[in-house]
Amino acid sequence: MTSIPVELKAGSPTMRRALPQSLVAWLFLAPAAFIFAVVLIYPMTYSAWLSLFQWDGVSPNKVWVGIDNYVELFTANRVFWIALKNNVFWSLLSLIVPTGIGLGLALLLNTAFRGSSFFRSVFYFPAILSMSIVGLIWSWMYHPTLGLINQSLAAIGLAGLERNWLSDPTIALYSVFVAATWHNAGLPMLLFLAGLQTIPKEVMEASRIDGATRLQSFWFVTFPMLRETTMVVVAITAINSLKVYDIIYVMTYGGPANRTQVLGTWMYFLTYNHNEVGLGTAIAVILFGLTLFFAIPYTRHMVRN
Repeated sequence: MTSIPVELKAGSPTMRRALPQSLVAWLFLAPAAFIFAVVLIYPMTYSAWLSLFQWDGVSPNKVWVGIDNYVELFTANRVFWIALKNNVFWSLLSLIVPTGIGLGLALLLNTAFRGSSFFRSVFYFPAILSMSIVGLIWSWMYHPTLGLINQSLAAIGLAGLERNWLSDPTIALYSVFVAATWHNAGLPMLLFLAGLQTIPKEVMEASRIDGATRLQSFWFVTFPMLRETTMVVVAITAINSLKVYDIIYVMTYGGPANRTQVLGTWMYFLTYNHNEVGLGTAIAVILFGLTLFFAIPYTRHMVRN
């Protein structure tokens, strides 16, 4: 057997010099790139391809319809517009309410006091639960006769405020959003708290020496120095709000009368309940495009920094 010269063995300095740097990099990236392509790129591409067909998900025959599925969604599918409106509404509220609560909690818990670590854990605890579990917990709380909320209202003499929280079309979406806020405020709180702890104490002390009030110190000193953290929080919150699905599915199943449908749930119902795979995957493509609207600026900003 012919022996390989020592200087050309794999891993030797001579062998490493013989391979271009770019080839070495691609060899290291190849396993991860293959998994990424199989698990993510191929399903996404195939879904986009299916959105151009009329297919029930079972038949071996797919009927090419081009962009007709998209045209039908925007012109003839009434529930799609309800779901899109609810998604926009949910996203706007998510950028204001959980983010604002998270910032307020971070400002309170950033000060050193006895038990601060305990309260940080308490307020962050809901964020570690899955949305499905949160949905179940709050569904029990919203129960019209046995739920904690209506029973508490009756106990304090406010029985007139009792509601069928999840079956009233006018308030069902708000009720689900309250439950989601309980879950979603923890992550912004944690991120803002981390950002606050990077602000030098000398800067805050200087603002107080200059006579700034607490509100002025926050608005002109603290908040501008949280710019990077705020961008991360806004991007993550916006993307997660567009993907909302599980808590709606668990708490209302899109009802009553489709009033709490969002793009994620309507995509599921069209695909698996109505056997309209083309329409369902078309919604998935639209949802992906909306997500990119937030993801691309955020990614570019992070790369520049």
